[in-house]
Amino acid sequence: MTRFSTVTFVVAMTIAAISNVPIATGFQLGSSGRVMWEDNCDYADNNYRSVPGIPDVCGDVCADDSTCTHWAWNSYNGGTCWLKTGTPSTKKTTWGVNCGAQNGLSALTIDYRLMASAQLHSQDQANQCQMSHAGSNGSKMVDRIKAQNYNYNVAAENVAAGQTSVESVMTSWWNSPGHRANILNKDVVNVGFALANNNGCSNYATYWTQDFGREA
Repeated sequence: MTRFSTVTFVVAMTIAAISNVPIATGFQLGSSGRVMWEDNCDYADNNYRSVPGIPDVCGDVCADDSTCTHWAWNSYNGGTCWLKTGTPSTKKTTWGVNCGAQNGLSALTIDYRLMASAQLHSQDQANQCQMSHAGSNGSKMVDRIKAQNYNYNVAAENVAAGQTSVESVMTSWWNSPGHRANILNKDVVNVGFALANNNGCSNYATYWTQDFGREA
């Protein structure tokens, strides 16, 4: 079992609720568990055919087509499965930064201060064998990014534990409304992403952090 959690901080403004997200994730099993792929925004385009239907049928359609490696669904024409094809080499190296661009927003920019903050927090979680937004020293996400000289106006964080690949953790976050809201937050422009491992933990060996922000 894997776990994930989300938190958002806002300074001097209120973030409106995100609505009308046009793409439904494709990380669902087909019958007999044959297909488990996702649209996590980094497989932009790569559509080779479409099939009318509800999201629940897309996995089976993909499983029955040897060309299909993953799929997405949206409400076009009352519901359409978009069959996609690709290999790991076709993915972007900056996982998740294109999700906003695929939903009418600007792509996020990697910020190495947020990368440093995320890495330190992932390592702290791994050292403690515990997934948490709180640091072992009591720090909050905003404390950690400020310590990296990132003076934020808006900040948000996703954490997760147990996922064994970037694909799976991005899928977990994308499937969760709160985490997806952070990924699609129109008020953030930077992102940092990190993983730390501790095979000595009895619960989870992998600990993930994704920090978002916009400077004041």
